[in-house]
Amino acid sequence: MTNNGIAVSVVFFLVLLAFVIPVSAYSDEAVAWYSQGNAFLQSQNYTQAVSAYDHAVALEPQYFEAMNAKADALNRDGKFVDALSASEQSLSVNPDYVTGWINRGQILYNIGYEYEDQVHNMTEADEYYTYQLQAFDKAIELDPTNAEAWFNKAYALAGMKRYDEAIDDFDKVRALNPNYPNLAKNREIAVQLRDASTPVYVKYAGIIIGGIILCAGVALWFFFLREKTE
Repeated sequence: MTNNGIAVSVVFFLVLLAFVIPVSAYSDEAVAWYSQGNAFLQSQNYTQAVSAYDHAVALEPQYFEAMNAKADALNRDGKFVDALSASEQSLSVNPDYVTGWINRGQILYNIGYEYEDQVHNMTEADEYYTYQLQAFDKAIELDPTNAEAWFNKAYALAGMKRYDEAIDDFDKVRALNPNYPNLAKNREIAVQLRDASTPVYVKYAGIIIGGIILCAGVALWFFFLREKTE
């Protein structure tokens, strides 16, 4: 093989290698800060976690995973508005980040619940609950097999008293991952709440209608029987 042929082969091999072996998107230092943030998050040291994630993003401004992790830490710390802002930052970098959309939905749920439980403003609460569903729907659109997204959506629907839809989505979770944590219990609660909220006349409509038809039939039979005897 000539020198030119060897050179071409080497270049071809290097190009092929670049496609086969993934290149780390972020610097080692940024990844180290991100890992440290995760450790703080696990130990519930949210302030230190946020600081570590900020260091990672300062080194790598496109580090959307670190931005989303910061949103998660802020959400767990009850700083929902700041969490939503960090979530928006993450998704602006990568709008196809499924985990980011799930996290955003959870943040929106907490804001909605705060309006419902503390401010007692159901109009605002319902608005955030709707945004929450849209976030989970976006995650499902991006990854229809994501059991976590379906579970969160089902949980949200149950919280909005849309029990039949919630039960259907819990069943989707079961089809995707039968061992999903707390699935059976949450589905059972949704069924119980649905049954408790169903009016008696609706719940027993079949029996009531059947009884009316039976009584009408008996009355009609007696009427014809009397007509015959007369």
